[in-house]
Amino acid sequence: MQKKISTSLVASFLLATTNLFSAQSLEPITVTSSLIKSDEKSATFATEIYTKEDIQNSKSKDVYDFLSSQTSINVSPSYGNTFSQKIDLRGYGIGDGYQNIVVLLNGRKLNNIDMSSQLLSSIPLESVSKIEILKGTGSVVYGDGANAGVINIITNGKNDNYVKAYVGNNGTKNGTASLGFVHEKIIANALIDYTSTDGTRVDLNDDKDENYNKNKNFNLIYFPTDDLELNLTRNYSNMNINYAGSLTLDEYKNNPNKANSFTEQYFSSYVTTGGFKYNFNPNLSWESTYSDEDKTSNYITYSSKSDYEYKSFSSKLNYQQDNYKLLLGIDGFDGDRIATSNITNKSNKAVFVSGEYNISDDLKVSSGIRRENVEYKYEPNGSDTLKNDDYLNAYDLGLNYQLDENSSLFANYNKSFQAPDIDRFFASSWVNNGGIWTSTTTFNGFIEPAKVNNYTVGYNNIQKNNKFKLSIFKADLKNEIYYYNVGFVSRNTNIDKSYKYGLEVFDKYIINDNLYTSANYSYIIAKIDEENEGNGSYNGKDLPGVSKHNITVNLGYNINNINTVLSHIYRSSAYAANDFGNDFNQKQEAYHSTDLGTSYTYQNLELFAKIQNIFDEKNGLWIRDNAIYPVNFERTYYAGMKVKF
Repeated sequence: MQKKISTSLVASFLLATTNLFSAQSLEPITVTSSLIKSDEKSATFATEIYTKEDIQNSKSKDVYDFLSSQTSINVSPSYGNTFSQKIDLRGYGIGDGYQNIVVLLNGRKLNNIDMSSQLLSSIPLESVSKIEILKGTGSVVYGDGANAGVINIITNGKNDNYVKAYVGNNGTKNGTASLGFVHEKIIANALIDYTSTDGTRVDLNDDKDENYNKNKNFNLIYFPTDDLELNLTRNYSNMNINYAGSLTLDEYKNNPNKANSFTEQYFSSYVTTGGFKYNFNPNLSWESTYSDEDKTSNYITYSSKSDYEYKSFSSKLNYQQDNYKLLLGIDGFDGDRIATSNITNKSNKAVFVSGEYNISDDLKVSSGIRRENVEYKYEPNGSDTLKNDDYLNAYDLGLNYQLDENSSLFANYNKSFQAPDIDRFFASSWVNNGGIWTSTTTFNGFIEPAKVNNYTVGYNNIQKNNKFKLSIFKADLKNEIYYYNVGFVSRNTNIDKSYKYGLEVFDKYIINDNLYTSANYSYIIAKIDEENEGNGSYNGKDLPGVSKHNITVNLGYNINNINTVLSHIYRSSAYAANDFGNDFNQKQEAYHSTDLGTSYTYQNLELFAKIQNIFDEKNGLWIRDNAIYPVNFERTYYAGMKVKF
């Protein structure tokens, strides 16, 4: 066992050394999120992979900041809430795109049973070792919600020992402490992270949107034998935020720091995860994981509190030979939202099989199938319980052909689905009672799941000084889920038919030993084909909240222990998030932000600083006319230090 631990530590050191000098050499990275491992050059689907070095060089403050500034993911605060931001991939819209992406933390789903977006603020960026983005695939292994793809955030491994702190404008403060321990059969990790700000927007009473975020992670891995691994993880998150409401166009142009009102919200999440992995022999292994999460969302402003209880389980049997690999799996999820007047439940149970076969040294084929049952239960106080269920299928077929030692072609077909979240079964309407308008919420009915056929073809070329990826995709959708909100009527419903297509390009080029550049570009068209709402007036319209052009560009320079990265983010204008008729007076303006990060390392000491939005661009999220939420609307900066021991 001691030999195994030592080998693992040596491998970790070599990996770290490779990362340190990766500015001089680019190599294919292993993709683990598909569960059947392959490197990004030989994968049968489109990938986007970021290493620990990429994350550290970006000098990003949190996971949302990294995804927005470095990847093809579109990120925006949810109605001003920076702790619970919305994400979009491949043109599903900034409004509902997050529900079409499965987001994982070490394989555990972070998607919610209601319209709350994935809480990535609970993941300290310092703990992240790798981020894998799988595009247009993942539905066989991860099921419900993987229409656009999968984002897997990986933190496994031994932590470094360090303390880190930084301060910035608007009273921003951060402190992080990390401990990692290895002894014979045990690997133990602990990380504590705290961030707070005094806020950026000010109301008429001179109050600001102050907030804090506290995260604690503990992880224990135990090897009783050479073939058995046991693991236990406990994650704690507590955060409180005051976020401001929308502004009119005039207010936004005159002073985006202005706030008319604040919403105060408190989050807490406590997750316990345990599991094991057993190797029967070099070809056969079995892995199982169980997670239990207790979560609270309390809108203090409105005295509205909901408690959540999530339980999830997965078990996988993995078999491999020289020319083929086979994966059999089952997984399940049971989630309750417990409110004052009702309990609403969503549960998923699935079985799946996935395989990969090397027809020759140059040609690989992969395939998979999933069968999933989704059940709903709505228990209002004093009323009859309502139930519904659906049986849904997912399929995946892909191939990869190696043109030579540096390049490959791939093609992938994926059938995916999105079962509605529990909020989709309710509708709101405004009623005039004696001249007083009041809002009422009623049961909307069980709406249809969305189903998607994804087609992707692509080309990879990975050389020592250049990594290039190109993919072209098309998605045909039936019953795409959206929120219909016109006049005094709003409800959740389905777009009968819609489609999306686009082009994705990634390139990282090592110019010389000190200078490198990278670019990430996507061109996306998202259209509504047929929709009965509005008597067909939405037919042929663009899906709102989708930017046609999305670009992130980076220029990095390393010399004498100084690392500097200049980056720019651009997203073209789009229709406002609620503008399904494409006829609002105001459109979503183009997004611009230029950032500069730098660091200096001397032995175990690192000094770092970053300026975001250098040119003080005004950016905002348009929901409808005169309903604008300022986003990254001013220049911000921070500086700090990190000490390893």
